[in-house]
Amino acid sequence: MQRWASLLLAAVGLAACVHASAPPTDFDLIIRGGEVLDGSGAAARTVDVGIRGDRIVALGPLAGRTARRFIEATGLTVAPGFIDVQGQSGLTLLVDGNGESHIRQGITTEIIGEGGSPALWTRHLFEIDPGIRDGLKILHVDFDWQGFSGYLRRLQRSGTSINLGSFISADMVREEVLGFADRAPSAGELARMQQLVERGMQEGGFGLATALIYPPLSYAKTDELVALALTAGRAGGIYISHVRGEGSDGKQAIDEAIQIGERARVPVVVYHLKRSGKRNWGTMAEIGAQIEAARARGVAISACQYPYTGAGTGLTAPLPGWAQEGGPEKLLARLKDPAQRARMRREMEGTDAGLGDVDLGTIQVAWVPPGKDQSVMGKRVTEIAAARHQDPWETYFALLSDNEANVFAFYHSMSEQDVRTGMRYPWVSVGTDAEATSPHGELGRGLVHPRAYGSFPRILGRYVREEHLLELPEAIRKMTSLAADQLGIRERGRLREGYFADLVVFDPRTVIDTATFERPHQFPKGIPYVIVNGVVTVDDGRHTGARAGRPLYGPGYRR
Repeated sequence: MQRWASLLLAAVGLAACVHASAPPTDFDLIIRGGEVLDGSGAAARTVDVGIRGDRIVALGPLAGRTARRFIEATGLTVAPGFIDVQGQSGLTLLVDGNGESHIRQGITTEIIGEGGSPALWTRHLFEIDPGIRDGLKILHVDFDWQGFSGYLRRLQRSGTSINLGSFISADMVREEVLGFADRAPSAGELARMQQLVERGMQEGGFGLATALIYPPLSYAKTDELVALALTAGRAGGIYISHVRGEGSDGKQAIDEAIQIGERARVPVVVYHLKRSGKRNWGTMAEIGAQIEAARARGVAISACQYPYTGAGTGLTAPLPGWAQEGGPEKLLARLKDPAQRARMRREMEGTDAGLGDVDLGTIQVAWVPPGKDQSVMGKRVTEIAAARHQDPWETYFALLSDNEANVFAFYHSMSEQDVRTGMRYPWVSVGTDAEATSPHGELGRGLVHPRAYGSFPRILGRYVREEHLLELPEAIRKMTSLAADQLGIRERGRLREGYFADLVVFDPRTVIDTATFERPHQFPKGIPYVIVNGVVTVDDGRHTGARAGRPLYGPGYRR
């Protein structure tokens, strides 16, 4: 017994000596000598940043202070981590939590929910919505969570490199209660929808999101949306919307969003501010003036934007609402009827269907399901038609029929002038409208929109450094504090003592996007370091494998 006691005492003594020889450091990480832009829009100042745990704890001269790790940032810019106001990574982060296409462009926080969110998926939706089933099957993800908070816990268990929160998708709420029916809800059905919104807010939602060009939500009237927005607003949520039209009907669509905000007494954010369709080019200033007039009379309305002239969405998006009523199976049945196809064509050629007048020459097929004709990917509908010796409209309908209406496409429908005009507005933040993806595995198959890899560095490189459209401090403000304020994200979006240590270190002389529509799976340049909750996640331009991201909960959250 005495021998074992002696050995134990010796071991304790040795440990004490080792501990004594390695005194505790002042910080876990010091970023030294960088030009700090704090996210407020103020000019840069050269200061050190001290991080302990997951928080920024010191800003100032830290010469002589100790740390476990130093990052030398002389000649580089240090900014708060970028916030993606309109992410789509709800499912892809369950496939690959590294989220490389987003984290490597400096995104440390993303909020999803436009058009749908896995946080709202239920067994009922799984049964009636083939889009949900197909997505899970293709990406080999098990649907093993329940409810809004269950999804966020599932994401935390699998691990993610970025912080993620979600809006409550009104599209999912309506589909849960009414399916794909084109009708107004009864009083009881509306009450149930409000209960789903209320529960979602309690479980962490940031507010109500709508995607009003897509069925079944396109069937909803304004009064229904006001009722749901009121419910979200009572818990502190906002209303964020892909408005009902972005072409010739854009002004009416913005008016509806303003009306919903006024009637529900909630802040409003317009998703991906744009003008679609060639005959609408050059009119962004009119939409901007409309929004600024509402702001002047006290409406809390703002917007986000991605810096590209091409949109990305399903090939079904331009179809009339009646053609999609009842869901994909009913649509596929209608596509077999020549008379109904002819009616669809007449309406799409003669009306603005939310993406502007439909021009098949602007639509580029980006993705079709595995096992289908992969040769169409990357080609315009008119190119495919020419190769097949078909009328382009017959090719369009055939692409839908042959792929069970599950096709992703690019719509080259906007003007560079309008993109620049929108970017100048001080109330416009940045959103990718894209999923975090990777060049590898199933996520790397087919084409994705280059915004998935390049939105933020494209602004910093092209529109700030090369074209001087924005000053760098203002661009950083739009990417950080403006986004945090729009969404109600607390203690992020600013480089401030006590805030979470989400930071981006980039080289303003070289930062640029490299992804294109033809070759999208390419990482940007000039972003050597990204820190998430105090953990270095991109180190010298490479992902470390760290997954320090966390679920984010909205204002009505109850544990």
